[in-house]
Amino acid sequence: MTTEFWLFLIVGAIAVVSAMFMLLSDNAVHSALFLILVMGCIAFMFLMLNAPFLAMVQITVYAGAIMVLFLFVIMLLGAERLVSTTPFRWMTPGAIVLSLLFLGAVALALGAGPISSFTPPPADPQLRVAHFASDIGPVDLYVDGELAAEDLKFGDSIGYLSIPAGDHEFSLNTQGSDTALVTQSVSLEQGFVGTAVAYGTGEQPALGISADDLTSTDERSGRISFFNAYSGLPVVSLVDFGNDFDPDDTQILLSNVAEGMRSESVEFPEGADLRTWAIVEAGNDSNVLARLASDEVFGIERGKSTLLVLGAERTFTDTVRPLVVPLVAAAAPAFGSPADVGQVLFTRYMLPMQAVAVLLLVAMVGAIVLTHKPSPSAVLARARMGRRRVSRPLTSVISAQVGHEVTQPSTTPELPEPAEEGAGD
Repeated sequence: MTTEFWLFLIVGAIAVVSAMFMLLSDNAVHSALFLILVMGCIAFMFLMLNAPFLAMVQITVYAGAIMVLFLFVIMLLGAERLVSTTPFRWMTPGAIVLSLLFLGAVALALGAGPISSFTPPPADPQLRVAHFASDIGPVDLYVDGELAAEDLKFGDSIGYLSIPAGDHEFSLNTQGSDTALVTQSVSLEQGFVGTAVAYGTGEQPALGISADDLTSTDERSGRISFFNAYSGLPVVSLVDFGNDFDPDDTQILLSNVAEGMRSESVEFPEGADLRTWAIVEAGNDSNVLARLASDEVFGIERGKSTLLVLGAERTFTDTVRPLVVPLVAAAAPAFGSPADVGQVLFTRYMLPMQAVAVLLLVAMVGAIVLTHKPSPSAVLARARMGRRRVSRPLTSVISAQVGHEVTQPSTTPELPEPAEEGAGD
């Protein structure tokens, strides 16, 4: 068994045991601390899945901000201790046993071999078109007889077009005309992503189609490839001259790229110095066709796939000069990266995330209402309001029983006053 398998077992067991103590603890603060330990175990599992961003979010948001909010509510309401016993406490150990059995089943499945992940069906083919034919002027692009792009000048390109898989006919027509300058049948498969480059001199250009590599790049790096649409030389290379004072540090980056062909893709660190890069004749470094720092601003962008197209531009003096144009496309984000998580959450799972946020808000408000303890003065006032109200005053009830008003002087006959001593003498 691999180290990853044992790490999963250990961390998973710690998470399950911590969840058990979180449910069985009568002290709410202790339960919150055990929940923080569970969140830490989940973050460690994200690290094992090569998703460091999700691991940091798990610690920062859940084990940090959310748990601080829970502890604040617990302390504010004074609900640290569980007052009444919880019914059906046997359900908690039962749930823990089931969780451990589930964890063991998953561990055995992982130990048996790799689990085949679900692969979504491939998307429709994506194709972009670039115009680098120097002698035909502006053109219109037609796909199966339908206009797809118009007024494409030399050096222009269009973004990726989503085209159904199958056989299609591409044609470049003179702008505003039905005259096809070049027509080519192309068979596109599901999931294909590529670039079609019109190149060559004269009135009969060629159309070269090559696949683009838009897979995720390494961290803090970008991808460079090169397409030769220059008809002046049969084969060219992309080199890095390095230090001008050291003629021996010249490095060939992409070599022997023939006309109408595309080189392999090479990754370079982000922010690499391209000022010393140049396109030269293959095998003859002294014949420099174009330097990347001369006209355009080039650079290695993180998470980008750049296609350098070398074309032959016609000048006013009817001569041809080399021209390098970069075609930049975003590569697929790496699994677990911020871009990947954001793209999934804010596209496919946008509505479920909003629903979960509303449920969490309602649950928080409900927890505050259920655990709120009224003040003693409020309890006393409620008890006073709950006393039985009598329909008549107490004096009226007594008067009805004795037969006279108790507030009036008594009507009982007065007894004669006793005679004074010596009055009869």
